[in-house]
Amino acid sequence: MISPLIGISCWTRSLDTHLDDGERHFSIGGVYVDAITDAGGVPVMLPSIDPGFATQAVSRLDAVIISGGNDIDPARYGAAIDGSVDPDPPRDAWELALIDAARALGVPLLGICRGAQLLNVAYGGTLVQHIWDARDDHPALWIGQTKKLATGMHEVEFEADSRFAAIYGTERRMVNSLHHQALDRIGRGLRVVGTAPDGTVEAIEAIDGWEALAVQWHPERLDLADERPLFEAFVRLASERSQRAASAGLVPPDVWQRRSASQPTRWGAAAG
Repeated sequence: MISPLIGISCWTRSLDTHLDDGERHFSIGGVYVDAITDAGGVPVMLPSIDPGFATQAVSRLDAVIISGGNDIDPARYGAAIDGSVDPDPPRDAWELALIDAARALGVPLLGICRGAQLLNVAYGGTLVQHIWDARDDHPALWIGQTKKLATGMHEVEFEADSRFAAIYGTERRMVNSLHHQALDRIGRGLRVVGTAPDGTVEAIEAIDGWEALAVQWHPERLDLADERPLFEAFVRLASERSQRAASAGLVPPDVWQRRSASQPTRWGAAAG
C-alpha cells in the first residue's frame, strides 16, 4: 500500500551549528509529522524556495498543508504594518504560490493558523494585525511577561452543514489559542464555518469547488486522539484525489492501485 504524500510548508530559521553561525535552516515541528503519519499519510517538507517551482512541487503531491508561523506581510493585503511582527516575505511568496498551484490543480489544502490567514489573503481577504486591539476578551497568547505560550482553550461553534461538523460529529468543541492575529474581511470564495464566543473566525472553507479548508487553532498541538478525525479526513481526501488523478492518466496506475483498499469519502466519516 502506498500512502498519500502530504506536503507541509516550513519555517525558515537561522541557527548556530558546528559548521557555521547563523546557518539557514528549514524546519517543521514534529507534531505536524506525527499528526500526518498517525492518520496514514507521508509528510513531505516544502521549504521556501523560488515560487516558480510551486506548480512542479504541488503536481507531485496528493495534498498540501500550509503550517503556522510568522506574521504575513500586511502589504500582501494592502495594509501598513500596525501590529504585525517578524514578517517573512519570501515565505509569503512561496506559500501563496503553493496555494495558487493547489487551487489550479485541484489538490486538497489544509491551512493551520497562519495557513488560515494566508488562505484568506490569497482570496483577497484581510487580517486583524493584533487581535487585542480589536477585542480584549480573546484568550491571552503569553503567560504574563514570560516567553511561554499560554495555549488557552476556548469553544468553537461550527455551522451545522459545514465539513467540520461532519468531520468531528459535533457543532461545538474546545480548541487551543496560539495566535495574535485573526481573519478580518473574508475573501470572496471562502465561507466562515466556525467562530469563537468572542466572534473570532476559527474555521473557513472554500466554496468555489476546491477542497480547501483552514483552522485558526493548532490541531496538531492538541491530543491527536481528539484531532485524528480531521487529519484522517484530510488524508482520505488526499487518497481520493490521487485515485482521480490516476484515473485521468496523470500518474501510473500501478501507483494508486497499491494505495489503501478502503473506500475514501470526502470530509465525513470513512465508509463502512
